[in-house]
Amino acid sequence: MNEKQLQELKDKIEKGKMTKYKAETRLEELEKQEKVLKEEIINLGYDPEKLDEIIQKLESEKQDLINQINEMLPNNIPTI
Repeated sequence: MNEKQLQELKDKIEKGKMTKYKAETRLEELEKQEKVLKEEIINLGYDPEKLDEIIQKLESEKQDLINQINEMLPNNIPTI
């Protein structure tokens, strides 16, 4: 192995270390953000683990209300 190849390997190792460091830093940031968001959800009175269920329930309730409104409205509204 010559000096050029050795230097290329060192450069690749250094680049890999920097990439790993950046990824770890980003992961830490995302974990902190996740913690803050979970705390906000809890403060709103919801269980973060059940958000999908809650969203589905609210979507269903919304659709039910839309259907009820449509049923209450007359089919033909006269123009004045």
